[in-house]
Amino acid sequence: MMRCATQIHRQNSNLLFSIILLASSIAVNTVVYGENIVSKSGTADYTHYPSGGGMRVTATFGPEGRLWRIVPEKKFIYVDYSTDLGETFSAPVRINRQPQRIKVSKQNRPDILVDHSGRIFVTYTAKIDQITTQLISISNDSGRSFSVPIMLSKKAPEAISFLGRLALSPSGQVYAFWLDERDRTDWRKPGYSIYSAMLGSKNNQNLVNQKIANSLCECCRIAVSFDKDNQPILFTRFIYPDNIRDHGLIRVSSKGEKPSSWRVTFDQWKIRGCSEHGPTISINGDAEYHVAWFTQGSTRQGLFYAYSSDQGLHFSNPFPFGSLENMSGYPDVLANGKNIFLTWKEFDGTKTNILVMQSKNGGKSWLPSKSIAESTSDSDIPFLLRSIKGIFVSWNTKDKGYHLIPLGQKY
Repeated sequence: MMRCATQIHRQNSNLLFSIILLASSIAVNTVVYGENIVSKSGTADYTHYPSGGGMRVTATFGPEGRLWRIVPEKKFIYVDYSTDLGETFSAPVRINRQPQRIKVSKQNRPDILVDHSGRIFVTYTAKIDQITTQLISISNDSGRSFSVPIMLSKKAPEAISFLGRLALSPSGQVYAFWLDERDRTDWRKPGYSIYSAMLGSKNNQNLVNQKIANSLCECCRIAVSFDKDNQPILFTRFIYPDNIRDHGLIRVSSKGEKPSSWRVTFDQWKIRGCSEHGPTISINGDAEYHVAWFTQGSTRQGLFYAYSSDQGLHFSNPFPFGSLENMSGYPDVLANGKNIFLTWKEFDGTKTNILVMQSKNGGKSWLPSKSIAESTSDSDIPFLLRSIKGIFVSWNTKDKGYHLIPLGQKY
């Protein structure tokens, strides 16, 4: 759970942050030529990585089918890519030239996105003089270099920003979303706001911050998809009265209209603390909404899936999946037409299993679940990825490193 610095410390830090922000604004046109980490023999050297890379790896596919990863370490952020579906990776490129205190967890993780033109966007969280803040960097030359990271939040000197998420609309608009504490007036009460910025210009010097919603759970990752009108739809955990932490949808307008939100789950999970278990959403071409989430409420417990055929106004009855006995959690959903995929992780007391389940009729019925990978070591959350080469599960483990598991032909 993120904790705030004292008000006195904040005031003392403002001057230093103003200098940092000014320097970032001046330097935003300066390209940092990322350092390729290469051994003396000329081959990629991964000795600076933990086994298989930093644990909280986030991956994405570019439009041409190249797999890109962003890998966090304690002081630096790296990007590399694979042209053979994760079998080998390029020499990693360092994003931040100067060391920073990188902040990362299962939910608060760096993100990476490649737009239709091949520009690469990365966002991550770092702690600068006791203030945790979200930063953004962009590559306009296919990952050979990245711009100097700048702060997304216009209130970075005063308020924490974290849990960043990038999203690309079908029309090609890039968005950044993050949690922000700037609107909190009573520090005894939980809850943050969601803010966003549309990333359009080449170097994004003038990022306009838009407030999206209040009363968000401060430790759960934001899920994003897009409706038939190319508008962002967020599925996220809200804090409702009496510390009920259930989920709601938010429709964000790119035309300056006020965002609208409404409650979706009614599990009645009352908890004074962080669940650290964000939901997931995927909207297919028929404008059907597919969501999955974890709960420990008084009404239901475990993993659940539901779909909506009327743009999220009504959902099917929650469908339970996974094993409560094996502590199932961390779901991800992906809609590929009428083919809907779910993945999640379970622990049977000895090893962690990654499971996948598929529906071929839009979520109305499901084939039996299958285990596709396992590990006896520490492991990350599984994520579903789609590319011109098929559907995959992206997963990282301490013992065996990074996995990209194909589902298209083998499932």
